[in-house]
Amino acid sequence: MTAYGYVGWALVLASLGACCSARYTDNWRIKLGTAAAVVVAAFAIQLDRVPLIGFVASVQSEPSVAMILILGSHGARSLWPHRLTQPDTGPLHLCIFLLGSAMYPSALGIGYIDLYAAGYHPYAAIGMLPLAFLLSWFAGTRLLAFWVALAVLAQGYSVGESDNAFDYLIDPIIFVYACWRAAAYAWRRYDGAR
Repeated sequence: MTAYGYVGWALVLASLGACCSARYTDNWRIKLGTAAAVVVAAFAIQLDRVPLIGFVASVQSEPSVAMILILGSHGARSLWPHRLTQPDTGPLHLCIFLLGSAMYPSALGIGYIDLYAAGYHPYAAIGMLPLAFLLSWFAGTRLLAFWVALAVLAQGYSVGESDNAFDYLIDPIIFVYACWRAAAYAWRRYDGAR
């Protein structure tokens, strides 16, 4: 695993620690200490000479930029709820849902066009930037442009193990989360319309 993977999983685990401790206390120092303790424990606890973060990385080698952004915003908002406003992650969840719904079946061989293979081409990454800026202008949020720009930079500088731009954009875990959020949103809309 590369340094990007270690730093990414450390941020994800710190955000999860901050979100879990936010249920029990309002003191930001305790929440920050819990987040730091989770990260230290993930690197310090060793099972058969492998740190605990290695077992987390065996499920998925590196987190995507979307996972770091979504969980990082939740963690930061749970640490300082009065200073940070909730970013609108709805358009980001919708884009992840649509991209994953188009990309993952084609990568498994369903259909004639493999959209996942286009991520290896460097011009595909450059073409994603204007599309992201157009989507962010249409949705009224800068989070989409930030998401795609970070993913293109990460792929351009080869900070991770993969050479595919889509591996930096989404991963299966965040795709399942986006599907759940899209289904919950659709259910709320359906229930409110009745």
